[in-house]
Amino acid sequence: MHKILTLLGIILFSFQYASSQRTPQYSQYMFNKYQFNHAYAGFDRSLSITGASRTQWATFDGAPSTQSVNAHLPFYIWNGAIGISLENDQAGALSYSSARVSYNFVYESPIGLFSAGIRLGLVQSRVNGSLLRTPDGVYEGNVIQHNDPILSGQSSAGIAATWSVAGYFIHDYFETGLSIADLPEGVNSAGSLDLNKKSLINWFAEANFPLNYDVDIYPSIFVKTDLVQTQAEIAGIFKYRNQYVAGLGIRGYEANSLDAVVIYAGLKFNRKYTLTYSYDLGINGLRTFNEGTHEFVLNYNLQKLIGVGLPPKIKYNPRFL
Repeated sequence: MHKILTLLGIILFSFQYASSQRTPQYSQYMFNKYQFNHAYAGFDRSLSITGASRTQWATFDGAPSTQSVNAHLPFYIWNGAIGISLENDQAGALSYSSARVSYNFVYESPIGLFSAGIRLGLVQSRVNGSLLRTPDGVYEGNVIQHNDPILSGQSSAGIAATWSVAGYFIHDYFETGLSIADLPEGVNSAGSLDLNKKSLINWFAEANFPLNYDVDIYPSIFVKTDLVQTQAEIAGIFKYRNQYVAGLGIRGYEANSLDAVVIYAGLKFNRKYTLTYSYDLGINGLRTFNEGTHEFVLNYNLQKLIGVGLPPKIKYNPRFL
């Protein structure tokens, strides 16, 4: 079994190395919208801070682990909103850390709010050579010798600039957004290694159907693609009195992309704090090698308007000069 897991880990890393920069997976995209679409900034109508922690494929050695925190708020002086996000993602020997800031312009139309924005940031790529294994390598005691002219037993890192563009539309009972992340495509260097950086397109849509005074249903769909591979997710969230959350979702749309069934639960403690949890039950070939995926999302909303704009200009009446 240990040999099988080791071989599987090598295959997974090789895939990630070939496609290089991977985008972290989140199950709770509907509770953390700004993280993948910065044009959503400001639509929580106050300072909104969200933290997320995801442990994918629990008990699987070297499985992905992701942590992120973001904050955004309306910025009325510039007719829009601003935001910042920090993220760390690790999978096997490969890890990424990023810091990004964003601005989006919001236009109020008769049919709803339109938003368009840009996000700029830096991404650090790191490869921990001590975690790599090759078929011809020597790994006994403290000896790490890959016997490969490219791979090093030390850690290496590189930093690259990145930017994203996005748009979002929101109405009382429907919202949707499209973003293109991690532009431009190219190669990031981490020591002697060159990591290919690919852009990712995200599309999200969500509707709101009030069943009665107490219960609302929020069906949603999330599609992401790098124009080579595509993954889709659908979910249905139930909210009771806007305080209790429960739901189900599925990731995948055909035999090769089916990945997991997702179970959601959450609680709004008070006007400012909401905690949600999701559990991914694997339905692909990896399900026998792990114990599922756990993800927690905590949101804080100030619930207070901040700087609703500059005061009107003073107009002096010449009669009183």
